Amino acid sequence: MTGAGSATVAYAVEDTYGTLPGTPTWIQPGIDITVSDLSVDQALERSRHPDDPTPAGSREGNWEGAHGISWTLTDANFHDLVFADSGTDLPNSPMRAPSATWYLATELPDGTTEARTPTGAVVQDASINYQQGDDVTVELTILYGDEPDDVTAPADGDIQQPSEADAYSWHGASFSVDGLAQPLMQSATLSLSGLARFRRGQDRHPYDAVVDAIEPSFSTDAVFTERDQLALAVDDVDTNAYEEVGKVPGEFALENGQGDTITYTLSDLQPTSYEWSDLVAPDADLSEPIDYHVSDVSATEVTA
Repeated sequence: MTGAGSATVAYAVEDTYGTLPGTPTWIQPGIDITVSDLSVDQALERSRHPDDPTPAGSREGNWEGAHGISWTLTDANFHDLVFADSGTDLPNSPMRAPSATWYLATELPDGTTEARTPTGAVVQDASINYQQGDDVTVELTILYGDEPDDVTAPADGDIQQPSEADAYSWHGASFSVDGLAQPLMQSATLSLSGLARFRRGQDRHPYDAVVDAIEPSFSTDAVFTERDQLALAVDDVDTNAYEEVGKVPGEFALENGQGDTITYTLSDLQPTSYEWSDLVAPDADLSEPIDYHVSDVSATEVTA
């Protein structure tokens, strides 16, 4: 960004990989947006002659772009980029990964606009983050297959832009594990990794993208109030000397000031790591950071 208020960030969901609908719907993903990087890798390979220590040149490899983006959560529109099954569920069978075209532009001091338009953009990793005292945030790691210069720029009035009043904050969040509420949650992150991968053929650019081997996880850090999570982590269930880590349901629910709600239903939580933190600390409460493996996640949005 060259100055405050000089950037435009929007995306439109593609009909098929790399192809926008005739009249695309451009969406600003949220507020307080940060684009951490926007990079292209040409994967050049050096060429050499046996009688010359300097390279003769370089040949192109697979083309791939990437960018990271985060924002304050204002709505569930981004679910269309993350949940391949109708924007509400993770897929339970092979399918094409959802893709989008992004419009990322900056206005220069001389009044001109320079834009970049990643197309065939798929979300590889996503996280929804809660921190006590802060707004809820979303982070996406995005890979994309092309960056053409013929994408028609959306007019300002054509971009759906959320309101500051739509923001989801920490005081609208609730958590439950195995039906038990967690009222003193300090931080929590729902992570979805391995959401998409490219398929390639006889072209430098990807042919398309499909869902990958998805790994959902849930990390929490709450003030210790009861031993239910401790029991889940350390109490073995023995069947003929076979030890099992129990599976329990969970829920991560959010509500904004407008009364809109987003609920993430988590299936088969299993603690892969558990600890006590600040057992002896004069100015801190005993807390229990936990990392859970999750088998499935579904999302529900209800607008007021």
